[in-house]
Amino acid sequence: MSQESRAPEVGTDIAARLRGGDERALESLFRAYFAPLCEFAVRYVHEAALAEEIVQDLFADLWARRVDWQPRGPVRAYLFGAVRNRALNLRKRQATERDWAENESVTEIRSLHHAPERVDDALEREELRSRVHAAVESLPERCRLVMHLRWREQMSHAEIAAIMGISVKGVENQLGRGLKALRGLFRQS
Repeated sequence: MSQESRAPEVGTDIAARLRGGDERALESLFRAYFAPLCEFAVRYVHEAALAEEIVQDLFADLWARRVDWQPRGPVRAYLFGAVRNRALNLRKRQATERDWAENESVTEIRSLHHAPERVDDALEREELRSRVHAAVESLPERCRLVMHLRWREQMSHAEIAAIMGISVKGVENQLGRGLKALRGLFRQS
């Protein structure tokens, strides 16, 4: 005869006592069912330490949610069902983690994940962006506007010419002057 069938059924008022905050009710549940629940959980997780953790978490959650606890049917059935569900959830989570670890070891899949950006790279990129912005802002207004429309707004030379009321050749001249000025500014630094 297994230990779980020898666990005494605690009084039927145990749920009401727990809802009322009776710590002795929790203690009597714990004493009556901890060992049989652990033995039951080991059947699913195959590790005594994991089984104990599952059962301890169940009792901790039961106490935390005691005010609303309304078991349907016998308390014993509720406890064993809750342990079973927690053990199955743990197994599912472990299988997912195992699958993920196996997938991460496959080069093709690992190449789909982008490595997180290094802080140094982000700082350098931000510093460069800031320097370029300052350099563009130092250009004459007309040149700065042409550069903005071309590079920020991705407009064609013809679109820029129409907006600014100048020829396409004038746009090209402004872009050439702006790029030359930027090269000069960056060579100095």
